[in-house]
Amino acid sequence: MEKDKLVLHIAKTSLAGAPIRLVNALNKYTNYEARLLDFMPITDETGEEYKYPEDLNWHVEEEKEEAKKLIKEADIIHFHHFMDLQINPFLTYFDKETKSGCKFIRQFHSPYEYINKTEIRFEEAYKKDNLPKIVIPHCAERTFLNLDIVPNIIPIDEEYCKPLKTNNKKLKVMYSASCKTPRLEERWATKGYPEVSAKLKELSKKLDFEYVEISNTGFYETMNLKRQCDIVIGDTVTGSYHLTELEALSQGKPCLTYLDARSAMTFMNTFKTKDIPFVNVYMDEIENALNELINNKELREDIGRFSREWMEKYYKEEILIKQFTDVYDRLLADKEIERADAKVHTAAKEFLYNRVYDFRWENERAKK
Repeated sequence: MEKDKLVLHIAKTSLAGAPIRLVNALNKYTNYEARLLDFMPITDETGEEYKYPEDLNWHVEEEKEEAKKLIKEADIIHFHHFMDLQINPFLTYFDKETKSGCKFIRQFHSPYEYINKTEIRFEEAYKKDNLPKIVIPHCAERTFLNLDIVPNIIPIDEEYCKPLKTNNKKLKVMYSASCKTPRLEERWATKGYPEVSAKLKELSKKLDFEYVEISNTGFYETMNLKRQCDIVIGDTVTGSYHLTELEALSQGKPCLTYLDARSAMTFMNTFKTKDIPFVNVYMDEIENALNELINNKELREDIGRFSREWMEKYYKEEILIKQFTDVYDRLLADKEIERADAKVHTAAKEFLYNRVYDFRWENERAKK
């Protein structure tokens, strides 16, 4: 396929592989040429290599030189982290070193509150910033209610995302959480790791399953371990879901994840579906759900098949990538990117779609 326009994606970290998957899908299914420039060092503090596949790394000299060339040639610069066009980790004046007519767009992967804590003077900068913006349909969406929603991409036909028939003598239940923050310490930057991990260790003895906990493990190794498990535990505390839960669905696993009403509504609207294939339970109901799944093989396997078939129907790369090309086409044509109803009933939406879902967490924290 002949490529018409160059889109350079720029990220500070790998974001659980979200940017590279988007870049790969753009190159495979569209007439946009896409590259990814990442700032994260090629190794972490232990010397371990990247957990996720990448493209260009700013810390590799020859790749930095290629990146500088692409910055000058790009038709679109797609930022995956909030950064100033002049003061940024790349020490690049993006507003001056790009060609005439180059368009910029920001994509948010994290909630407003989290970015505000991690970025210096973010609130002030965000109010002044006039670049077009989009957001993923997870917990970030409800804190950026005026932005157009775009999906995370999952390569469901790659081998590591396909189902693998398991024959485990003792059922394996997997849980992973890169963030170890307690559930009531942070609203969104948590999966309740200390509480959920302790509960699952206790239940593994009570319900007689093998508990598989994954932490600080390479991406492909993690995906392979997940394929070998029978049940996956996702985020059962915040009300949102993440990439790891979608990967579990793609692998045909029953996945325990808690979607509150706002996440459920956004999920169904974004993917044009009447079904939610997650085993939608809060942390307190994990035991009930696991007990039934462990003791009912037919149910467990049927949910796994349903999960995979749902992904094949609603989450194909070649379909979802059109949402991005639509955004790029509008961007290049200088058309509006924000939602059409962005300025209507803003106070009502902020309360109904965001604030009201904080009450449960705040009440539980008050009792702590």
